[in-house]
Amino acid sequence: MLQSMRQVAHSWVVKGLMLFLIVSFSIWGIGDIFRGNSLRRAVATVGDTEISVQELNILFEKTLAQARQALSPGLTAQQARQLGLLDHALDREINSRLIDMEVARQNISVGPEAVLDLLASEPQFRTKDGSFNKALFRQFLDQQRLSESAFLVQEQQELARQILLSAVQGGAVAPEAAVNALFKARAQKRIVEVATVDPAKLGGIPTPDDKALQTFYDGHQQLFAIPEYRSITLAILSTEALSKDISISEEDLKKEYETRKEQLADPEKRDVLQVVLQSEEKAKELATQAHASNDLASAAKAQKETAVPLDKLEKKSLMPELSDAAFALHEGAIGGPVKTQLGWHVIQLKKIIPGGIPDFDKIKDKLRDDLRREQAIEVATRVVNQLDDQLAAGHSLDDIADDLRLRIVKIPAVDANGQTPEGKDPSELPNKEQVLKDAFAQNAGETGPVEDTKSGVYYVVRTDDVTPSGVQPFDKVKAKVASAWKEQEQKTKAQAKAGEIAKALNGGEKLLALEGQEGVSTRISRPISKLGETDKDLPPALAARVFQLKQGEAMAEESDGKQYIIRLVSVTNVDPSKPDPHKSGIANEIRKAEHAELLEQYLDHLQEIFPVKKNVAVLDSMRQRDEQ
Repeated sequence: MLQSMRQVAHSWVVKGLMLFLIVSFSIWGIGDIFRGNSLRRAVATVGDTEISVQELNILFEKTLAQARQALSPGLTAQQARQLGLLDHALDREINSRLIDMEVARQNISVGPEAVLDLLASEPQFRTKDGSFNKALFRQFLDQQRLSESAFLVQEQQELARQILLSAVQGGAVAPEAAVNALFKARAQKRIVEVATVDPAKLGGIPTPDDKALQTFYDGHQQLFAIPEYRSITLAILSTEALSKDISISEEDLKKEYETRKEQLADPEKRDVLQVVLQSEEKAKELATQAHASNDLASAAKAQKETAVPLDKLEKKSLMPELSDAAFALHEGAIGGPVKTQLGWHVIQLKKIIPGGIPDFDKIKDKLRDDLRREQAIEVATRVVNQLDDQLAAGHSLDDIADDLRLRIVKIPAVDANGQTPEGKDPSELPNKEQVLKDAFAQNAGETGPVEDTKSGVYYVVRTDDVTPSGVQPFDKVKAKVASAWKEQEQKTKAQAKAGEIAKALNGGEKLLALEGQEGVSTRISRPISKLGETDKDLPPALAARVFQLKQGEAMAEESDGKQYIIRLVSVTNVDPSKPDPHKSGIANEIRKAEHAELLEQYLDHLQEIFPVKKNVAVLDSMRQRDEQ
């Protein structure tokens, strides 16, 4: 894990249905009920261990979660299976078990001291002065839902694996000839002539007649289609708005203060200095020296150890062994050694920060906000109940809104994606996804149920009118048709012009000869290489094509709505024998490739020692399972 910081019973109809279900059960494996839990069936065996369907399902879910982050949040389980992620999860678990079995066979073990040393050097858990921050470490464990003991065991296993893999992959080297060849190819600099044809700047387009426009309209109706729009009305109730109208008296504030005094009290906190050692003998020696000087920091420095300050600690934030010791000391006193899972702790209490009840004047504003919020929630609950009742009684939303003082928001037209006909977002849509879902699930004139945004806002949505999707009539979009027709003509003309220019450049025409032509601009690119040197004005897709051209060759390609023509005019090679900082990166790439190949060969060897067998029938059924 540390490395990763750096998936009608007698009718004939019923009888027929029951027969169908029985046959279906036999086909889909429900007979496993009588043969045992289907989730416990082995999908593969590795040596003398089994990987069950249930285990693979869990691994697949983790892999799917990672894939959704990398590819798309909308990736479904069924799509993931089609992409081979189920097989990937199984292969990864097989390889992991093979390595663990080999670690055990080779008697490779790692003690907790190695993990603690690695942990102490981890930047994520160090303060600005470089000392280990126990609070950050415990926060990390809480996030990972791990105990300290479970973390230590997990990391010991991971380090043992790394020892084995380092031995396997340690011999991988990057041959100098391969590094030089790859560096030479990547460092080569290329310069191209660039001619750009902008369709929007091309004139000479004739004015089309109605027949031409009608023909274009008939052949491109998708350009003039509109989605279904709905006009909706929202009645909104906000606890925040309600709270602004609620007045809390000074007397009520004082009553609330007296009621909640104990809850408002701050716990006693302590500033502690601590040193953690792995040797009890050294910890006792340090404690003796610290007692003698009454200065743990100096005693630790003399032993070349670091005393770590832990400030404003509550008793519950420390491990039980440490909390009892720390909170039994008086200011300046030294305690320990105390044994925990992390080692032997020697501590010095630097400061006691008393707890206590805050003054009324310091906390009354917070109390007022809390009471307003609580009362607003009570009022909102009553109003929502009334709203439900009146909707059920058939009262109109407008009358209900007037009666209950709800805020009304009207949206004249919105599509299922939340866009107005002008392509903008409506001024207000609380809980946008759910509002649109409700609005498009009901007919015109229907009102949905009361919805809660979970953030103190309640609303009801009414669908007022429905404008069906369809193609707009020709007469209504004639101007738009004319504009689209012109754009198409300009695009066709630009493509033809780009083809002519590319042909001319391939024939030896000079770039200067193109200057002044309508809609055409020319320039010389910056040097481009595969080591990150780019021309920011050249589209990335086109820049990649630069390396496919031969000297003097020209090509045309469309990008960003324009036509680009490029001709390779200069190729500058580098001397691969000279030092260059990029070469070390290339060598690392080659070594990684060698590592991967060595690991693949080693895993194949391990399968001879610990045979692997996949249950093809079970795996196929898991691949083909429909998404629930």
